[in-house]
Amino acid sequence: MSLTGPEIVGMCEKLANRFNSPSHRDDMVQEGVLKCYEILADDEKVHPAHLYREAKRRMHDYLNIDVLPVAMPKSRTIRDIVRTGDSNNYSNYGEGNIEWIKSILSADRTPYEEHFSSSKRDHAQEYEDKDYQNYLFKVAEDVLTTKEMEVMRMRYVYGMSQDDVGLRLNQNKMWVSRREDSALNKMRKSIL
Repeated sequence: MSLTGPEIVGMCEKLANRFNSPSHRDDMVQEGVLKCYEILADDEKVHPAHLYREAKRRMHDYLNIDVLPVAMPKSRTIRDIVRTGDSNNYSNYGEGNIEWIKSILSADRTPYEEHFSSSKRDHAQEYEDKDYQNYLFKVAEDVLTTKEMEVMRMRYVYGMSQDDVGLRLNQNKMWVSRREDSALNKMRKSIL
């Protein structure tokens, strides 16, 4: 007795719901269905319980190993560590490696998002901001002295504190603050 295509999909959908990971649900269903079809390609008379177990194992591996930021081997040892956290029986991996594996598996995972930008902002807004930033640097180069430009670059490009800028330029914080205020005032007048 073998399952039909719609029955396999239904079984995998129910299995994926048990993992309580809505962001990966569709991917887990696909992984389970693919695993079932791989098994059926080898043996059409396979028992449905075997398909269920293998689909569940594939979904577990996908969710707990495949989506990790580091490639992990799909061994019984890794699966056992994922399930139980127990590493006492795995001396062949070595204590340092087991701790590394545990740290990878316990790390907070960034949820997968469909867009590929580094932020949630619109790409057009990012380009506009970059254009405005380039415009400000051009204005700064035209109206600021060399020292003021150096202070502004350290403060706003490199993100240094006034104390850090003062240490770098062998000046005190007050001197840096005056140069920064002077530069900002010049830029405001030039822009307006």
